[in-house]
Amino acid sequence: MESRFRRALGQAHPAVFTAVAGTAGFCAYFAMYAFRKPFTAATFELVPGWHWMLDYKIALIVAQVAGYALSKFIGIKVVSEIAPRHRAAAILGLIGLSWLALVAFAVIPAPWNVAALFLNGVPLGMIWGLVFGFMEGRRVSEVLASMLCASFILSSGVVKSVGTWLMQSEHVDRFWMPAATGLLFMPLLLVSVWVLSMLPPPSARDEAERVKRAPMTGAERRSFLKAYAPGLIAIVVAYVLLTAFRDFRDNFAAEIWAALGYGGKAA
Repeated sequence: MESRFRRALGQAHPAVFTAVAGTAGFCAYFAMYAFRKPFTAATFELVPGWHWMLDYKIALIVAQVAGYALSKFIGIKVVSEIAPRHRAAAILGLIGLSWLALVAFAVIPAPWNVAALFLNGVPLGMIWGLVFGFMEGRRVSEVLASMLCASFILSSGVVKSVGTWLMQSEHVDRFWMPAATGLLFMPLLLVSVWVLSMLPPPSARDEAERVKRAPMTGAERRSFLKAYAPGLIAIVVAYVLLTAFRDFRDNFAAEIWAALGYGGKAA
């Protein structure tokens, strides 16, 4: 069945292939947000065991962002060197580790459970590169990348709404809510990653019109950085500034909605 599905995708019209591959990438990264963002739907007021001057929720956000940022540096080596056949297993393994960290967040009391959010962020920072690895090097890569990036628009708001619904309607404890939300999105993650793993590699025509994508060695990365350092630095600085703005709004969405008079409404 798997070989037939892969062969059918390889022989499909480019529009069909783009729709299948783009939707799979969209869903995979959409599902990843269910393991990263749901905790921000809670306000975490009056947390037993937390007596620090820093607000508890701010501490959680800083811990996760620190782990996520560290993951980006780890990913420079891991993502660039990983063989294509190992990408799917890596995605599932890393997200599985992040979910276990959410379970630890629920089980370990404050203030020690803040470290669990750091551990949650470390695996998730590499998911984008692993998912995009299935998209790159193709004649339709720009369309696939656009579909993948569109997941940003919906995913964070949807998973926070699900988290709010779990707390309000199902009476899930605020500390267990992040792990419960991730569990709900696990089937979507498994199906979408399976479809990604079934995508045929870039064809000879893809490689002729683009560039063959292959794992990069450390020497190749240094050479690439030396050749394109000014442009890469400018892109990274702009990305960091825009991401900081987006994350501030995103991580405190629960407080923003409450201030606007929509607090406690999952929709």
